[in-house]
Amino acid sequence: MNTILPWQHDIWTGFQQRISQKRMPHALLLYGPEGTGKDIFSRFLAKSLLCSQPDKTGEACGSCPSCNLYEAETHPDFSYLEPEDGKSVLAVGLVRSMVEELSYTPQISARKVVVLNPAESMNRSSANSLLKTLEEPSGDTVIMLVTHNPAKLLPTIRSRCQQVAFPQPSAEDATSWLRGQLDDQVEVDVVLGLAEGAPLRALALSDSDNLEHYNEMGRELLDLLQGRANPIKVAYRWSKHNPTTTLRWMQQWLVAAIRGREPLSLISQTLRQIDQRKLFLFHDKIIEAIALSTTPINKELLFDGLLLEWSRFR
Repeated sequence: MNTILPWQHDIWTGFQQRISQKRMPHALLLYGPEGTGKDIFSRFLAKSLLCSQPDKTGEACGSCPSCNLYEAETHPDFSYLEPEDGKSVLAVGLVRSMVEELSYTPQISARKVVVLNPAESMNRSSANSLLKTLEEPSGDTVIMLVTHNPAKLLPTIRSRCQQVAFPQPSAEDATSWLRGQLDDQVEVDVVLGLAEGAPLRALALSDSDNLEHYNEMGRELLDLLQGRANPIKVAYRWSKHNPTTTLRWMQQWLVAAIRGREPLSLISQTLRQIDQRKLFLFHDKIIEAIALSTTPINKELLFDGLLLEWSRFR
Protein backbone atom coordinates (compact mmCIF):
# COMPACT_ATOMS: atom_id res chain seq x y z
CA MET A 1 0.00 0.00 0.00
CA ASN A 2 1.55 3.30 -1.16
CA THR A 3 -0.79 5.67 0.59
CA ILE A 4 -2.11 6.34 4.05
CA LEU A 5 -5.55 5.35 5.27
CA PRO A 6 -8.46 7.84 5.17
CA TRP A 7 -8.52 8.39 8.94
CA GLN A 8 -4.78 9.20 9.05
CA HIS A 9 -4.82 12.44 7.05
CA ASP A 10 -4.78 14.70 10.12
CA ILE A 11 -1.72 12.87 11.44
CA TRP A 12 0.01 13.22 8.07
CA THR A 13 -0.78 16.96 8.02
CA GLY A 14 1.12 17.31 11.29
CA PHE A 15 4.14 15.57 9.80
CA GLN A 16 4.00 17.70 6.66
CA GLN A 17 4.49 20.75 8.86
CA ARG A 18 7.40 19.14 10.70
CA ILE A 19 9.07 18.16 7.43
CA SER A 20 8.63 21.56 5.77
CA GLN A 21 9.95 23.34 8.86
CA LYS A 22 12.82 20.84 9.21
CA ARG A 23 11.64 19.90 12.70
CA MET A 24 11.46 16.16 12.18
CA PRO A 25 12.00 14.34 15.51
CA HIS A 26 14.80 11.79 15.61
CA ALA A 27 12.62 9.25 17.45
CA LEU A 28 8.89 8.60 17.14
CA LEU A 29 6.59 6.31 19.08
CA LEU A 30 3.55 5.48 16.97
CA TYR A 31 0.97 3.93 19.26
CA GLY A 32 -2.70 3.02 19.16
CA PRO A 33 -5.07 0.05 18.94
CA GLU A 34 -3.96 -2.95 16.92
CA GLY A 35 -5.29 -3.04 13.38
CA THR A 36 -5.64 0.70 12.83
CA GLY A 37 -2.83 1.09 10.29
CA LYS A 38 0.19 2.28 12.27
CA ASP A 39 2.53 0.08 10.25
CA ILE A 40 1.10 1.36 6.95
CA PHE A 41 1.67 4.93 8.10
CA SER A 42 5.22 4.21 9.27
CA ARG A 43 6.15 2.77 5.87
CA PHE A 44 4.50 5.68 4.05
CA LEU A 45 6.39 8.18 6.21
CA ALA A 46 9.67 6.28 5.83
CA LYS A 47 9.40 6.31 2.04
CA SER A 48 8.59 10.03 2.04
CA LEU A 49 11.54 10.84 4.32
CA LEU A 50 13.92 8.86 2.10
CA CYS A 51 12.65 10.23 -1.22
CA SER A 52 15.06 12.55 -3.05
CA GLN A 53 12.31 14.36 -4.97
CA PRO A 54 9.22 14.58 -2.73
CA ASP A 55 6.27 16.58 -4.02
CA LYS A 56 5.21 19.89 -2.48
CA THR A 57 3.16 18.06 0.16
CA GLY A 58 6.21 16.09 1.31
CA GLU A 59 4.94 12.81 -0.12
CA ALA A 60 7.36 10.46 -1.89
CA CYS A 61 7.50 10.88 -5.67
CA GLY A 62 7.50 7.12 -6.28
CA SER A 63 9.93 7.26 -9.21
CA CYS A 64 13.33 8.50 -8.03
CA PRO A 65 16.19 6.03 -7.39
CA SER A 66 15.50 6.18 -3.66
CA CYS A 67 11.83 5.29 -4.11
CA ASN A 68 12.71 2.47 -6.50
CA LEU A 69 15.17 1.01 -4.02
CA TYR A 70 12.62 1.33 -1.24
CA GLU A 71 9.98 -0.52 -3.26
CA ALA A 72 12.52 -3.23 -4.09
CA GLU A 73 13.29 -3.53 -0.35
CA THR A 74 16.98 -2.88 -1.04
CA HIS A 75 17.33 0.70 0.19
CA PRO A 76 20.67 0.93 2.05
CA ASP A 77 19.43 3.70 4.34
CA PHE A 78 16.26 1.93 5.50
CA SER A 79 15.88 -0.82 8.09
CA TYR A 80 12.71 -2.62 9.13
CA LEU A 81 13.13 -4.68 12.28
CA GLU A 82 10.66 -7.32 13.43
CA PRO A 83 10.88 -10.68 15.21
CA GLU A 84 11.85 -13.66 13.10
CA ASP A 85 9.05 -15.99 11.98
CA GLY A 86 7.66 -17.94 14.88
CA LYS A 87 9.40 -15.76 17.47
CA SER A 88 7.81 -13.18 19.74
CA VAL A 89 11.04 -11.48 20.83
CA LEU A 90 13.22 -9.34 18.58
CA ALA A 91 16.75 -10.75 18.47
CA VAL A 92 19.16 -8.47 20.31
CA GLY A 93 21.70 -9.05 17.53
CA LEU A 94 19.39 -7.36 15.02
CA VAL A 95 19.08 -4.29 17.21
CA ARG A 96 22.82 -4.09 17.82
CA SER A 97 23.52 -4.40 14.08
CA MET A 98 21.00 -1.64 13.38
CA VAL A 99 22.58 0.61 16.01
CA GLU A 100 26.00 0.08 14.41
CA GLU A 101 24.58 0.88 10.95
CA LEU A 102 23.21 4.16 12.25
CA SER A 103 26.73 5.27 13.14
CA TYR A 104 27.54 5.54 9.43
CA THR A 105 26.44 8.37 7.16
CA PRO A 106 23.53 7.77 4.76
CA GLN A 107 24.52 6.36 1.37
CA ILE A 108 21.75 7.66 -0.89
CA SER A 109 19.16 9.65 1.03
CA ALA A 110 19.53 12.67 3.28
CA ARG A 111 18.86 10.52 6.34
CA LYS A 112 18.62 6.97 7.62
CA VAL A 113 15.21 5.65 8.66
CA VAL A 114 14.43 2.70 10.93
CA VAL A 115 11.04 1.14 11.70
CA LEU A 116 10.83 -1.29 14.62
CA ASN A 117 7.54 -3.16 14.84
CA PRO A 118 6.24 -4.22 17.27
CA ALA A 119 8.39 -2.20 19.64
CA GLU A 120 7.27 -4.29 22.62
CA SER A 121 9.04 -7.29 21.07
CA MET A 122 12.33 -5.86 22.37
CA ASN A 123 13.60 -7.51 25.52
CA ARG A 124 15.57 -5.51 28.08
CA SER A 125 18.91 -6.17 26.35
CA SER A 126 17.54 -4.98 22.99
CA ALA A 127 15.95 -1.92 24.57
CA ASN A 128 19.17 -0.99 26.34
CA SER A 129 21.09 -1.32 23.07
CA LEU A 130 18.67 1.10 21.44
CA LEU A 131 18.56 3.48 24.39
CA LYS A 132 22.04 4.93 23.89
CA THR A 133 21.16 5.80 20.29
CA LEU A 134 18.00 7.55 21.47
CA GLU A 135 19.98 9.45 24.11
CA GLU A 136 22.67 10.56 21.65
CA PRO A 137 20.85 10.72 18.31
CA SER A 138 22.47 11.44 14.99
CA GLY A 139 21.05 14.43 13.17
CA ASP A 140 20.42 12.39 10.03
CA THR A 141 18.44 9.54 11.59
CA VAL A 142 14.74 8.91 12.22
CA ILE A 143 13.71 5.90 14.32
CA MET A 144 10.05 4.88 14.45
CA LEU A 145 8.83 2.52 17.16
CA VAL A 146 5.41 1.05 16.40
CA THR A 147 3.30 -0.45 19.18
CA HIS A 148 -0.25 -1.11 20.32
CA ASN A 149 0.96 -1.56 23.89
CA PRO A 150 3.28 1.33 24.85
CA ALA A 151 3.04 0.41 28.54
CA LYS A 152 5.25 -2.60 27.81
CA LEU A 153 8.13 -0.36 26.74
CA LEU A 154 10.74 0.88 29.18
CA PRO A 155 9.81 4.34 30.51
CA THR A 156 13.24 5.58 29.41
CA ILE A 157 12.46 4.50 25.83
CA ARG A 158 9.07 6.21 25.84
CA SER A 159 10.44 9.42 27.32
CA ARG A 160 12.98 9.82 24.52
CA CYS A 161 10.44 9.52 21.72
CA GLN A 162 7.89 11.98 20.44
CA GLN A 163 4.64 10.09 20.90
CA VAL A 164 2.05 10.06 18.14
CA ALA A 165 -1.39 8.61 18.92
CA PHE A 166 -3.30 6.65 16.29
CA PRO A 167 -6.90 6.52 17.55
CA GLN A 168 -9.43 4.00 16.37
CA PRO A 169 -11.33 5.35 13.36
CA SER A 170 -15.01 6.09 13.72
CA ALA A 171 -17.40 3.24 12.94
CA GLU A 172 -18.54 5.19 9.88
CA ASP A 173 -15.00 5.62 8.51
CA ALA A 174 -14.04 2.03 9.26
CA THR A 175 -17.19 0.63 7.66
CA SER A 176 -16.88 2.82 4.57
CA TRP A 177 -13.25 1.84 4.01
CA LEU A 178 -13.89 -1.84 4.67
CA ARG A 179 -16.78 -2.00 2.20
CA GLY A 180 -14.36 -0.81 -0.47
CA GLN A 181 -11.95 -3.64 0.34
CA LEU A 182 -14.30 -6.60 0.68
CA ASP A 183 -16.55 -8.70 -1.49
CA ASP A 184 -20.23 -7.76 -1.28
CA GLN A 185 -21.00 -11.18 0.24
CA VAL A 186 -18.90 -10.50 3.34
CA GLU A 187 -20.87 -9.09 6.27
CA VAL A 188 -18.84 -5.99 7.12
CA ASP A 189 -20.60 -5.35 10.43
CA VAL A 190 -19.85 -8.91 11.57
CA VAL A 191 -16.12 -8.88 10.84
CA LEU A 192 -15.75 -5.32 12.16
CA GLY A 193 -17.44 -6.38 15.38
CA LEU A 194 -15.11 -9.37 15.69
CA ALA A 195 -12.17 -7.03 15.21
CA GLU A 196 -13.43 -4.66 17.92
CA GLY A 197 -13.74 -1.87 15.36
CA ALA A 198 -10.16 -2.16 14.05
CA PRO A 199 -10.48 -2.11 10.24
CA LEU A 200 -7.23 -3.87 9.33
CA ARG A 201 -7.91 -6.66 11.80
CA ALA A 202 -11.39 -6.91 10.27
CA LEU A 203 -9.85 -7.19 6.81
CA ALA A 204 -7.67 -10.07 7.97
CA LEU A 205 -10.63 -11.77 9.65
CA SER A 206 -12.68 -11.55 6.47
CA ASP A 207 -10.57 -14.31 4.95
CA SER A 208 -12.82 -17.33 4.38
CA ASP A 209 -10.60 -19.61 6.49
CA ASN A 210 -10.74 -17.18 9.42
CA LEU A 211 -14.51 -16.86 9.21
CA GLU A 212 -14.89 -20.63 9.05
CA HIS A 213 -12.67 -20.98 12.12
CA TYR A 214 -14.81 -18.41 13.95
CA ASN A 215 -18.06 -20.15 12.99
CA GLU A 216 -16.63 -23.51 14.01
CA MET A 217 -15.58 -22.00 17.34
CA GLY A 218 -19.15 -20.81 17.92
CA ARG A 219 -20.56 -24.25 17.14
CA GLU A 220 -18.13 -25.90 19.55
CA LEU A 221 -18.96 -23.45 22.34
CA LEU A 222 -22.62 -24.32 21.89
CA ASP A 223 -21.79 -28.05 21.82
CA LEU A 224 -19.87 -27.66 25.09
CA LEU A 225 -22.87 -26.02 26.74
CA GLN A 226 -25.11 -28.86 25.58
CA GLY A 227 -22.70 -31.64 26.55
CA ARG A 228 -21.98 -32.71 22.99
CA ALA A 229 -18.23 -31.94 23.04
CA ASN A 230 -15.22 -32.73 25.22
CA PRO A 231 -13.64 -29.53 26.60
CA ILE A 232 -10.16 -31.09 26.79
CA LYS A 233 -10.23 -32.12 23.13
CA VAL A 234 -11.60 -28.73 22.06
CA ALA A 235 -8.91 -26.95 24.12
CA TYR A 236 -6.22 -28.99 22.38
CA ARG A 237 -7.50 -28.00 18.93
CA TRP A 238 -7.87 -24.34 19.84
CA SER A 239 -4.35 -24.17 21.27
CA LYS A 240 -2.99 -24.95 17.80
CA HIS A 241 -4.41 -21.70 16.43
CA ASN A 242 -3.23 -18.21 17.36
CA PRO A 243 -4.33 -18.17 21.02
CA THR A 244 -4.69 -14.40 21.36
CA THR A 245 -6.83 -14.15 18.24
CA THR A 246 -8.96 -17.13 19.24
CA LEU A 247 -9.57 -15.69 22.71
CA ARG A 248 -10.56 -12.35 21.23
CA TRP A 249 -13.03 -14.11 18.95
CA MET A 250 -14.36 -16.00 21.95
CA GLN A 251 -14.87 -12.72 23.78
CA GLN A 252 -16.65 -11.15 20.81
CA TRP A 253 -18.77 -14.26 20.30
CA LEU A 254 -19.88 -14.21 23.95
CA VAL A 255 -20.75 -10.50 23.86
CA ALA A 256 -22.69 -10.92 20.60
CA ALA A 257 -24.50 -13.98 21.91
CA ILE A 258 -25.50 -12.27 25.17
CA ARG A 259 -26.87 -9.36 23.17
CA GLY A 260 -28.77 -11.70 20.88
CA ARG A 261 -26.77 -10.75 17.78
CA GLU A 262 -25.37 -14.20 17.01
CA PRO A 263 -26.97 -15.89 13.99
CA LEU A 264 -26.95 -19.38 15.55
CA SER A 265 -30.55 -19.84 16.60
CA LEU A 266 -30.06 -21.80 19.83
CA ILE A 267 -27.37 -19.68 21.44
CA SER A 268 -29.37 -16.87 23.00
CA GLN A 269 -32.02 -19.31 24.20
CA THR A 270 -29.34 -21.46 25.84
CA LEU A 271 -27.57 -18.49 27.44
CA ARG A 272 -30.81 -17.21 28.94
CA GLN A 273 -30.80 -20.30 31.14
CA ILE A 274 -27.46 -19.26 32.68
CA ASP A 275 -27.04 -16.75 35.50
CA GLN A 276 -26.01 -13.50 33.78
CA ARG A 277 -23.54 -12.73 36.56
CA LYS A 278 -21.68 -15.93 35.74
CA LEU A 279 -21.50 -14.95 32.08
CA PHE A 280 -20.06 -11.52 32.88
CA LEU A 281 -17.53 -13.04 35.29
CA PHE A 282 -16.57 -15.53 32.59
CA HIS A 283 -16.17 -12.64 30.15
CA ASP A 284 -13.69 -11.06 32.60
CA LYS A 285 -11.76 -14.34 32.71
CA ILE A 286 -11.47 -14.30 28.92
CA ILE A 287 -10.00 -10.78 29.15
CA GLU A 288 -7.46 -12.06 31.69
CA ALA A 289 -6.66 -15.01 29.41
CA ILE A 290 -6.04 -12.66 26.47
CA ALA A 291 -3.37 -10.90 28.53
CA LEU A 292 -1.84 -14.23 29.60
CA SER A 293 -1.81 -15.53 26.02
CA THR A 294 1.06 -13.17 25.15
CA THR A 295 3.26 -14.71 27.88
CA PRO A 296 5.10 -18.07 27.83
CA ILE A 297 2.17 -19.76 29.65
CA ASN A 298 1.06 -23.20 28.41
CA LYS A 299 -1.68 -22.27 25.93
CA GLU A 300 -3.39 -25.67 26.03
CA LEU A 301 -3.76 -25.48 29.82
CA LEU A 302 -5.07 -21.92 29.45
CA PHE A 303 -7.86 -23.14 27.17
CA ASP A 304 -8.43 -26.22 29.35
CA GLY A 305 -9.34 -24.06 32.33
CA LEU A 306 -11.63 -21.76 30.37
CA LEU A 307 -13.50 -24.43 28.46
CA LEU A 308 -13.93 -26.72 31.45
CA GLU A 309 -15.57 -23.85 33.32
CA TRP A 310 -17.69 -22.99 30.27
CA SER A 311 -18.89 -26.58 29.90
CA ARG A 312 -20.06 -26.61 33.54
CA PHE A 313 -22.59 -23.84 32.83
CA ARG A 314 -24.98 -26.36 31.31
